[in-house]
Amino acid sequence: MVDLLPNSLSFRVITTIDVDDESEIPERFTGRVRFRLDGSILYIAWLADGLLDNPTRRMPAYTRYRPNGCTKYEMHYRAGLLQDPGDGLPAVRGYFANGRVHYEERYLEGRRHDGAGGVAAIRKWRPDGSLRRELYSQFGRPVAPPPQRRRIV
Repeated sequence: MVDLLPNSLSFRVITTIDVDDESEIPERFTGRVRFRLDGSILYIAWLADGLLDNPTRRMPAYTRYRPNGCTKYEMHYRAGLLQDPGDGLPAVRGYFANGRVHYEERYLEGRRHDGAGGVAAIRKWRPDGSLRRELYSQFGRPVAPPPQRRRIV
C-alpha cells in the first residue's frame, strides 16, 4: 500500500506494509510496517533502509499498542539507535493502561544518558502521578545523582 502524507507544501509518498509475521518484512525496507495480531495492530514501526528511524522529529519510530488500541510505549530512533528526538522529549516513554506516563528513558546515540538540564536518564512514576524513582547515567554508565541545591529563603 502507498500513502500520501502532507509534507509542508507538498506530499510524501509512504510505502506501508501490513504483516502478520516479522519474516514478511523485506530486508532493507524503507517505510511503515503495521504488525497485526488477531485483527488488531500490535505495533507500528518506521524503517529507513531496514533500520528503525523516526519519520519526523515528534513521531516515534516504534509504537507498541495495548489490545484496546491505547499506546503501551513508544520509542524514538535515529539510524537504528535510540536517540532523544530533542525539545526535551525522551527516547522511550511508557504508559499505564489509563494513559498516564509510567516511565521515561533518555538516550544519546543508543546509550542511556541524562537529558538536557540534568534530567535523569530514567524516571518512573506511580499510578497516582507521583515520582517513584530517578536513575542517572552518562554515556550508558550509571552515575550518582547530582547534589541537591539548598534554597536559602
